[in-house]
Amino acid sequence: MPIFRIMFLMALIAFGVVWIRIEVNRSGRAVGILQNDVEIKEARNQYLKLEILRLSNPQTISELAKEKFGLQPIEPSHVVVLDK
Repeated sequence: MPIFRIMFLMALIAFGVVWIRIEVNRSGRAVGILQNDVEIKEARNQYLKLEILRLSNPQTISELAKEKFGLQPIEPSHVVVLDK
């Protein structure tokens, strides 16, 4: 009877060790996936910051206004000043 208990305890411990190892591996994969997601999002964030800088440039704004909307710079002769 004591041998049965010892073997049962050893089997239980072995099962616990295997289960813990499986969970560690699963957690490691999950951490790896999350780190990859963070790297992708950081790269996207960096790209968007550069895009904001590019689009904030007055020269770029002028070029986009001409290309997309057909806008032209205003001629000084077209400016009308209204008095109060």
